[in-house]
Amino acid sequence: MPPLLHTLDDHMYACTLFALVFLGILSSITIQPSSAAKARMNSLPTIVLVSGAFHLESSMDFLSTQLRKAGYNTRTFGLVTVNHPKLTIQDDAIALTREVLSPLIEKQKQDIVLYLHSYAGFPGSAAIEGLSKAERLATGKEGGILGLIYQSAFIPNPGDTLLKMIGGNYAPWQDPNTETGLVSVIDPKKTFYADVIEPLASKAAREILPQSLLSFNTVAGPTFYGIAAYDNRRAYLHTNEDQALPPFAQDAFVAGSGVSWNVQKLDTSHSPFYSEPKQLADIVVANTKAFVASYRKVETE
Repeated sequence: MPPLLHTLDDHMYACTLFALVFLGILSSITIQPSSAAKARMNSLPTIVLVSGAFHLESSMDFLSTQLRKAGYNTRTFGLVTVNHPKLTIQDDAIALTREVLSPLIEKQKQDIVLYLHSYAGFPGSAAIEGLSKAERLATGKEGGILGLIYQSAFIPNPGDTLLKMIGGNYAPWQDPNTETGLVSVIDPKKTFYADVIEPLASKAAREILPQSLLSFNTVAGPTFYGIAAYDNRRAYLHTNEDQALPPFAQDAFVAGSGVSWNVQKLDTSHSPFYSEPKQLADIVVANTKAFVASYRKVETE
């Protein structure tokens, strides 16, 4: 090969190599998040969203999306008693601990905030046993539940049943069937989604499933929301226009718990995760920040 052509080939090879390296670097810059962004996401707690009776896990999707936009990782969980006649509150509690809380806290050492909707207050109050951040810090362990958010949720005491907490009889909007072992909702749109716009209200109503009859009648075991680790770290989101759990019932749940709650009132129906997901996410984030700050305050004292 003549010297000039040889030189040109070398030059073209060098240019090509430079271009490939440059594009590779550029690709890594545009695709990979910055180390600062990674550190920020890793430093924020994960928010666990537990849907209530009759609802699918997907009912939490709008709220989850808003929380992710705010920079938080989320995990959703649907109750196993939905459409399963042979399962009880205890089955829900065991599943929540085994499938979500234990892996996040004990294996991944994550800090979490637990959001419980409606009936989820029953299994959630049991599933949190021994998993608070304060309890785990005291034994030298990482990760734990920073705080609790109950949204128009039951706050059971040991020995309570769901049926007892709604007055001893099924609500007018509920249709229990002893043959199937399930409880259905007569008019889901009116009961749960009175302030949700169409066509979303109708879509959400179509996704409602019957609930295990046993979940209404099985007795709650020990509950752990009342331990000192959650003092000043309990929020109750009270839905003022609720057609499923009237405001007076929510007030009774809070008063009957025997511990203090930071009660925050929303002018919504039973399902603000559909009607006002952005507003609800802002409230969840504000409470999450308060829970985190309470631990930082302890660390500096």
